[in-house]
Amino acid sequence: MQRQRRMKKSNRRIWIITAIVVVVILFSGFIVFHQAESPIANAKTEAIEIAQNSAKMGKVTGFYSENLGKQTYYTVAGNDNRGKAIYAVIAKKGGKVTVVDQKAGMSANQIKTLIQQRQHPKKINSVAITLIQSKPYWIVSYMNKQNKLCFATLNYKTGTIKQLIQNI
Repeated sequence: MQRQRRMKKSNRRIWIITAIVVVVILFSGFIVFHQAESPIANAKTEAIEIAQNSAKMGKVTGFYSENLGKQTYYTVAGNDNRGKAIYAVIAKKGGKVTVVDQKAGMSANQIKTLIQQRQHPKKINSVAITLIQSKPYWIVSYMNKQNKLCFATLNYKTGTIKQLIQNI
């Protein structure tokens, strides 16, 4: 009889210890994930605030981040206080804000469609605006049919490919 009680206590302890270990692992995973995501979340919040102050942006409709090359740009899409659709392109280094009229160029969806038609990617990873010599360009990151990373730089107004980097 005593032996059965000891086994029940032992089994109960094992279950409690296992439950504690599982909770600690889950909590640790959450903390690590949250810490990994916080820099981009902070950058997004900061970029939106800059766009609202510098570009007089009211309603925000999107956020893009691009760091291909020497400079990182954060782009906030939205409408200015007159309702005009704009992009506020913010340089991470220096904080210079360049306002780009959305109607003066192609949309992110149009650029995705062009890349689908021209390059036939397996998957499009991201589409973002960058500035090259103070002019806006779309940067598209995608995986080709061979699962190789590729980048395309497209003219903001026309969608013509300026540069194509394949099979990285």
